[in-house]
Amino acid sequence: MTINNQFLIALIPARGGSKRIPSKNIYPFFGHPMLAYTIAAALRSGLFDRVIVTTDDPFIGKVAEWYGAEYLPRPEELATDEASLVDVELHALKTVGSQGAKVDIICQLMPNCPLRRSDDIIEHYRLFEANRRLFQISVVPYRVVYPHWALTMDDEGKGNWLFGPAHNTLSQHLKKAYCPTGAIWWARASAFVSQRAFYGDPFHLAVMDANRGVDLDCMEDVEFADVLVRGLWQRDEKSPLEPVDSKPFLGGQFYDR
Repeated sequence: MTINNQFLIALIPARGGSKRIPSKNIYPFFGHPMLAYTIAAALRSGLFDRVIVTTDDPFIGKVAEWYGAEYLPRPEELATDEASLVDVELHALKTVGSQGAKVDIICQLMPNCPLRRSDDIIEHYRLFEANRRLFQISVVPYRVVYPHWALTMDDEGKGNWLFGPAHNTLSQHLKKAYCPTGAIWWARASAFVSQRAFYGDPFHLAVMDANRGVDLDCMEDVEFADVLVRGLWQRDEKSPLEPVDSKPFLGGQFYDR
């Protein structure tokens, strides 16, 4: 669906290897592989001409297609731990361009942010367009702790202020701080290609609900998200996750590969 004569694509990077969470991007999460919720949010937003999952893993490609996304295989050089997301996205843009489409706007949606909703994507797009921004990064407010108070510890347990003692002050005197989340990153394709970055010059921030902007990078994060989803579900009497229209991939048995 071309909007305002602009061609929009959603790019979902989903590499197969993961050390901290086995098969992280397709890890089972409330009946579906984690990736399914990001695909569903992108599709249900109605913003994108194409929703593309770029991966080095053919099995993840099958999962992506099952849930309605396109599967774009990555070349071998982009399938390593050292491969940058910028290079992955540039490869996707080059591929789409070779197929005859001129991409105007790209939106990167990380699959390890399963609580992000289609409404969040729409809201951030409107902010991005209304202000004619070049780059826009989703962020969540720091909660519970203040990054200004960060400490380091040496081998003997001795503590030091990471940012110096000047930050050891009352919380009400600290400037509000935000933490980036991989949930929704927007960029003008031409600016992205020329600057080779999402944190381009200038980049702006788009704040989202901290409950929906969680990144799941380790098992502790998965356990927290599990409790969060169950708590919100009980409180609101409905699931906080984006509805997934497809039946579970392989009947839910996507561990057996």
